[in-house]
Amino acid sequence: MSGRSQQQSSSLSRYTSGRGGSDPFNGSQSRDFCNSFWGPGDDGPNILFKRMRNASKTTDELVNFWNERSIIEEEYALKLAKLAKAPIGGEEIGELKTSLDTLRLETEKQAETHLELARQIRDELETPTAQFHAKQVAHRRNQQSALEKKHKNKQTQEAYVQKAREKYESDCERINSYTQQASYMGGKDLERTNMKLLRARQTVQANEKDLANFTRALFDLLPEWEAEWKNFSDSCQDLEEERLDFMKDILWAYANDISTVCVADDQSCERLRTALDNLDPLADMENFVNDYGTGNSIHQPAEFVPFTEGSPAPSGSGRVRQAKFVRMSVRPPMAYSQDAQQDVAPPTNGVAQMQIQQQQPAHTTNGSTNPSTNGHTSSGSSAGSHNMPAVTAPPSNPPPPAPTNTNTTTPNPRNRQSGPLPVIPGGIRSSSPPPPMPQLPQQHQQPQADTGGGNQVLFYVKALYDYIATIDEEFDFQTGDVIAVTATPDDGWWSGELLDEERRVPGRHVFPSNFVCLF
Repeated sequence: MSGRSQQQSSSLSRYTSGRGGSDPFNGSQSRDFCNSFWGPGDDGPNILFKRMRNASKTTDELVNFWNERSIIEEEYALKLAKLAKAPIGGEEIGELKTSLDTLRLETEKQAETHLELARQIRDELETPTAQFHAKQVAHRRNQQSALEKKHKNKQTQEAYVQKAREKYESDCERINSYTQQASYMGGKDLERTNMKLLRARQTVQANEKDLANFTRALFDLLPEWEAEWKNFSDSCQDLEEERLDFMKDILWAYANDISTVCVADDQSCERLRTALDNLDPLADMENFVNDYGTGNSIHQPAEFVPFTEGSPAPSGSGRVRQAKFVRMSVRPPMAYSQDAQQDVAPPTNGVAQMQIQQQQPAHTTNGSTNPSTNGHTSSGSSAGSHNMPAVTAPPSNPPPPAPTNTNTTTPNPRNRQSGPLPVIPGGIRSSSPPPPMPQLPQQHQQPQADTGGGNQVLFYVKALYDYIATIDEEFDFQTGDVIAVTATPDDGWWSGELLDEERRVPGRHVFPSNFVCLF
């Protein structure tokens, strides 16, 4: 893999400013540490020493991060566990009680999941990172510290050589100057110049001896330094390569652990949604009345009859009549429920009911929706009609033809059939009912955006499953895609476009509503 230049934003940035356009590697293709940190001066050792210290600091900071992250998960898990034990709906009955019990149970499961995540972070992330940091500390103590001392000795010896060379060169220049002056002087001036020349020659001999000794000592030190620096560079490269691999693996493991918890939380939410799908407000109200209702007999007190002597005592029983009141509800109806009831005519017999069920996407049982007290929709007009149609195998016949009218944005429900249910991983078809149709937002809200083709966006949905188009008007989408909805006909085949403009295909705008949820 070819190397790539990296943005320098660390404390090592100052070492890159003096390179200019020259090639410090002299055309060599090797980028091993043992061949790449030499050069004039002390920049090579300083850079590598700094790199190793920064690497140890990064690992130590990551250990602290894992520790704080596990503490956060533990505290969150304890709060969830405490919340799961709080009483809620103890006096409720029916499916609402079941839903509230599911809420508490799933909250407790989420607490266990996050507590397990805290344990995984400590055992699988923090402990290995601390062990690797200990390895870095041992490398710095056993190898880098000793080499740093030898590097200082080398710098001291080089300073001696440099100072002795400067004195020696200065004496040589003075001797040359005195010799030149003596060539044209005479008398006492010549004597004074000769005395200076004599002293300079005596001094240059001493400085020459010092320079030779210091240079010899430096040359004796260099082979040992080069061997140890080469070995140290190799050990640094091995440790850094191991550190980068370790960092990649440990951060990848962290991402997997977090995503696993997210999946577990989503599964808990899905189980809660399943329990809520069984909650039919009309059925619960009817069951409450059937179990606890006291009847519709209105007992009136007996009329007053004056007592007359000789006549039998007046009876104390009054008349009984049945309650036949008409309910006058002041609850505002849901706007989308009214629109659905106006657009979809109720079936007149069982045959029409079956035909509508066949034309609907797999998540509805008939063409009407009933508003509930909590804002959700319930299938069916009679209480307790929550039984979903049985899951069948995908149809083997080819898809039906596309709608003949290409000018409209809503597909013809007579020529469309619901697509097969999504297949879960492993090739096994799910036996649970498909997700319910997303609830339509309030129709009185203003359109949110324009898709660019003149169609106003009603709301946005998110894909729950992958879908592959079967006719020209449909478009493919994948799990997690966001779709802008522009039309919501009652047959369940909605119109819209992907937010990802690069994947849009002109003329393809139809998708099944039972494959998405509100975004």
